Amino acid sequence: MTRILVTGFERFGPNDLNPSALLMDRLSSMDGVVAAVLPVEYGTSVARFEVLLERHRPDAAIAFGLARCTDRIRLERVALNLDEAAVPDNAGVVRSGLRIAEDGPVGYWSTLPVDGLIAALEAAGIPATVSGHAGGYVCNHLFYGVRHGIERRGSAMPMGFVHLPPLPEQVAGEAGRTGMDLETQERAAVILLNGVRAITKAAMA
Repeated sequence: MTRILVTGFERFGPNDLNPSALLMDRLSSMDGVVAAVLPVEYGTSVARFEVLLERHRPDAAIAFGLARCTDRIRLERVALNLDEAAVPDNAGVVRSGLRIAEDGPVGYWSTLPVDGLIAALEAAGIPATVSGHAGGYVCNHLFYGVRHGIERRGSAMPMGFVHLPPLPEQVAGEAGRTGMDLETQERAAVILLNGVRAITKAAMA
């Protein structure tokens, strides 16, 4: 069976919870899925992900995180070689205007079938969109750091990053915001996993 590693993040900053962590609890019971919650820390998050890759040897990987500003499932196209955030991570570290890897390129593309996955989500009636890059905080740092490691190893393992919206209760009272309930986020994640599993099986055939 195709094995897929999925990760979420702990709560951070003013967010009382992180839907990506709650999602990991739900996905962990799926066959062929290894789920883990990572610390919202620049260096530690990448190191933990690398340990999971070494331990479980997955065929593909999807990292999930919270994007407080969106009400849609957001698939990231590119990880940039740049930490650019004024707020600290959960270890109190601030990184602004710094490269993630001195020996790395400006960016790495997601190796997930982004457009096909968006189409599958939309066909299921789940609000979804594509984003040009994953920002300048720990989510992008993880995305870039993991892709950099994959490229350096010469691996063809598909890997990408997905931002989740906040839950409805997290945006209650904010004009024009809906958030997205956890059940819909779980449905979206299953669609993504099935789509990635399909392309991975095809590549291995």
